[in-house]
Amino acid sequence: MRVSFELTRDDYAALTFHKASPPRMTRQRLLVLALLLGVMVGLMGLLTLLHGGLAWVDEAPLLRPLLWAIGIAVGAFVAISALLWALRLWVRRLPRDDGATLGEHTLEVDEDGFHVEGRSGRAFVKWSAIVEVRETNEHLFLFVDRMLAYVVPKRAFTSADECAAFADYVRARTPRS
Repeated sequence: MRVSFELTRDDYAALTFHKASPPRMTRQRLLVLALLLGVMVGLMGLLTLLHGGLAWVDEAPLLRPLLWAIGIAVGAFVAISALLWALRLWVRRLPRDDGATLGEHTLEVDEDGFHVEGRSGRAFVKWSAIVEVRETNEHLFLFVDRMLAYVVPKRAFTSADECAAFADYVRARTPRS
């Protein structure tokens, strides 16, 4: 079975962030935290509008520290979001346009392993070297180490059935998946 595809900066970033992204529970907790912060800020804004200013803050002794805590949390959330945005931008710029990562690639599988060919040359990888096969909505990742993987975009296949057959073929020959 032979698959030809072009690896893009988005494919490279998908690999990096797939492996480095927090677990699903962590993402859900962060989403709940962001939602709660949004609700708190919305309530504070509503109270300010209803009272015609911030005079309501002085009516309860704990409101001022609570507002400071909410402000710090919102500031931290914005700072972390900006940092993640900058990190994604940086990761997309890492591969060189004339390097080995981006561009046309061909992956050919057989009983012993797979051959991958790109602009830098041709390599052979035995099935025993694959430590993990991961699948997302858009990619197949054939990991040979924790952070090193061969990326196969699903757009390289003509149909979902062809992609599933390829993934099944690879998994059947990979001892650790």
